[in-house]
Amino acid sequence: MEEFKLDKKVVFSWGIYDFANTIFSMNIISMYFAQWIIVDHHKEDIWYSLTYSLSMLMVALTIPVLGAISDGRGKRKPYLLILTLGCVLATFLIGGISAWISDVNTRVFSALFFFLLANYCFEGGLVFYNALLPEISTPQNIGRVSGFGVALGYAGSIIGLLLVKPFVTGNLFGLQFGSGGREKAFIPTAIFFLLFSLPTFIFVREKANRNSGEKRIKIKEAFRKVWNGIIDTKKYPGVLRFLIADYFFEDAIATVIIFMAVYAQVVMNMGDEAKILFFWFATTFAILGSLVSGTLSDRIGPKKTLFFVVSAWIISLSVIMLSTRTLYFWIMGPLIGICLGSTWTASRPLLATLAPRNMLGQFYGLYSLSGRTAAIIGPLLWGGAVLYFKKDNALVKWAVALLKKAGFNFSEQVLNTIQYRFAILVLIILMIIGLLIFIKVPDKKVKDYEG
Repeated sequence: MEEFKLDKKVVFSWGIYDFANTIFSMNIISMYFAQWIIVDHHKEDIWYSLTYSLSMLMVALTIPVLGAISDGRGKRKPYLLILTLGCVLATFLIGGISAWISDVNTRVFSALFFFLLANYCFEGGLVFYNALLPEISTPQNIGRVSGFGVALGYAGSIIGLLLVKPFVTGNLFGLQFGSGGREKAFIPTAIFFLLFSLPTFIFVREKANRNSGEKRIKIKEAFRKVWNGIIDTKKYPGVLRFLIADYFFEDAIATVIIFMAVYAQVVMNMGDEAKILFFWFATTFAILGSLVSGTLSDRIGPKKTLFFVVSAWIISLSVIMLSTRTLYFWIMGPLIGICLGSTWTASRPLLATLAPRNMLGQFYGLYSLSGRTAAIIGPLLWGGAVLYFKKDNALVKWAVALLKKAGFNFSEQVLNTIQYRFAILVLIILMIIGLLIFIKVPDKKVKDYEG
């Protein structure tokens, strides 16, 4: 029996923010903005990549400091509100720029600037959103509450596409209402993000923290506090080890999210319609995975749950790397979805068991630092592997010859795209390294998270 009654309205109001911000991530980061820059305006991919990486670097450098400041003042919601409004405003301005500025270069580079700000605010807000989790859950249900938020997030990615699609096509149930175009996705996305995030700011209340006052923390002191948090991790056994392991996990996962569509097209020869269906299919199982893993985390603990999830990642990526038939790719889709939904569901409460309550903002900032830095490095590792491990590479020739001696045969199609299989192998290695580091993370009970 649970010690405290769960306030369902507050939990829903917290989780709906996951729903709201994935409308942004799906429509802006994954779907329409990159295509608007690269396809519609014929700009090189590197412009989008550099802008995205720079925004992630800014997050990595500043968000842990903001987390430390929020701990010092005992507040998270004000920072979440400011960053949410910043993301909404910047996204709205991208839509405005697409209509107001006629010069192509000025339009594109102005939009890229505001995309940098929007993505920075989006990623930064997640630190303070995650730090609210112990405020609205009990020790007995923190895993399920985390899973509920992740599930709502994946639902937001599906519903967000449906909500914005009519503006892009200019067609709603057969009725024409405008010319459509990818640029028409930006302003509706900003509005939907704002609307669906409102319950979080209206109904979620932060508890008074006796260990924090309304004192102001200077920037130098905030940097010192973050640095001391890293140096003094011996006081909080397992935190640094978990963050390092999580870096390797996030390295692989972030790269999968970015490049799986490319892999499906180049290696599996899947058309756009098939890819859309595949990702919807995988996302549905991601929702299921986040819910199931949340319950599992409450029962057996977040560490054991995350161990099983990462092991499943390694298995699914290995099958994808070795398979040549699209059927196996489709079979692995649900497993990848379950893994994706489960990883963050188990990670958030696990960190809460390792860090003291009054320092959660700082340690969730370090958690964000680990993931956001991986989002810079991971894609570079993938790109390097694809560039280097082509079929005429000496190491590749040696590996192929060795496998042929063992009885394996390779078609010309497999050899022509073998560099992508080596890229998947790089991700598998990253996962294995992370798992070996993760094994020695303390297996604490969630009831200890209040510190």
